[in-house]
Amino acid sequence: MNKKLMKLMAVVSASFCALVLLSFLAYNMVRNVLIEENEALVQSVAQSILPALLVNDTLQVEALLKALEKSPCIDSAELISAEGASIASYAKAGPSFESTYTAFELASAHEDPNQVHMVAPITFDSLIVANLHIAVNLWPTYLRIIIWLGIFLIVPSAICVLLKQLRIKIRFEKNLGRNDFDQGEGPFDINKALSTAMHDADISLEFQPIQRMSDGGIFGMEAVICWRHPSGQTLHISPSNFVAVAKKIGICLPFDDWLLRTACTHAATWQHQYGPLILTINIDATQFSDPTFAQKVRLLCEQTQYPHQLLELELNESVIACSTQHIKACFLAFAKKGLSITVDGFGLEKNSLELLKNLPINKVKLDPKLIKRMSSDSQIFLLVQTTIAQALSHHVQVMVAGLETAIQHTELQRLGCNLGQGAYFHQPLTASAFEAFLAARTFDGSISHDLSISNKRNTQDVFSSV
Repeated sequence: MNKKLMKLMAVVSASFCALVLLSFLAYNMVRNVLIEENEALVQSVAQSILPALLVNDTLQVEALLKALEKSPCIDSAELISAEGASIASYAKAGPSFESTYTAFELASAHEDPNQVHMVAPITFDSLIVANLHIAVNLWPTYLRIIIWLGIFLIVPSAICVLLKQLRIKIRFEKNLGRNDFDQGEGPFDINKALSTAMHDADISLEFQPIQRMSDGGIFGMEAVICWRHPSGQTLHISPSNFVAVAKKIGICLPFDDWLLRTACTHAATWQHQYGPLILTINIDATQFSDPTFAQKVRLLCEQTQYPHQLLELELNESVIACSTQHIKACFLAFAKKGLSITVDGFGLEKNSLELLKNLPINKVKLDPKLIKRMSSDSQIFLLVQTTIAQALSHHVQVMVAGLETAIQHTELQRLGCNLGQGAYFHQPLTASAFEAFLAARTFDGSISHDLSISNKRNTQDVFSSV
């Protein structure tokens, strides 16, 4: 009797321990799932706030934070600038959490196991604009998960018992005949679908003129993503950032194909009508490291009938800052396909000048942050001067982005920059507006003649550098 009792107690104890262990594991698994779900929510809110921050629309920012009250799991939120100043905040009735500006650490747990403090950086062009701090209470979400879990367990079990009692058997068959496909209107066109999607989202390609510093002659154009925000503001985003964000949030569509094809199609039309025009498009680190991307670009150039020698792919300096053998191999892979790489945002890294020595760079584009500060900061001016001199000594072309004033134009031309783009010359234009811009200059005889001679000379330089 005692042995049976001891065995029963051992079984009960073991079962209880196993149940406790399974409950603990299930608790942590569910908690991790909930944290990941709320991380996605925080990232989504941060992305939705970015456009309003860029246009300094404080009312829109406050409205977006206020909209968080629809989520039962969010107790409080605070938007803090990169300098540590509070921009806007939201809190439910009751005490709000005390936000501290720390380095980014997503889903760092507080002492309270039921509340998680999440911090999401809001970045634009690789710079942190602000940080979004959100305190999440997991209990409302737990209750919702438990309810749905109960429904998913009870309803299928009840259906299974009912079918078993009624002796009903269900069999699924899969039939994929050719006639099923032939009934459609035709094969799915991914390019047409993407164009429609971009139009519906009010996203389009615009083109910013690239002009000579000497006389303002047209050298080419840079393709940028234009997003017209519902608030009425227009935002311009580099294609590399657009593709990177699409991949980050899990949109698996060939946006890079749509960007390149659309830009090259327009550029091919214009170069036939107005002479050779250089087209520059930003690419991201993934595209740069993809061994098939260079061939893909060549194929798109052939399909759109745009000379690949006139295409310049821009890559941010931060991507090649390490200057490894892999980076050199990637440069050579593009060179073998006759494609030119321009280093964008140049001059911000500590080893910028070493990159000129170690990598086969043909052209660099100085970062707009340097241009903006060079007139008021003597050290920045000296850095720009040294960078341009070193680039020219290595036979590397220098152009500038973010040109805004006549003083900047005069000084940079004196230092050796021969190409520029920015508000001083012209803002990005729609495809139709850019074509009108080219046509207006073509109708002016002196400018048309100068444009033709200059572009032919610059095109020859590009061919020889490739």
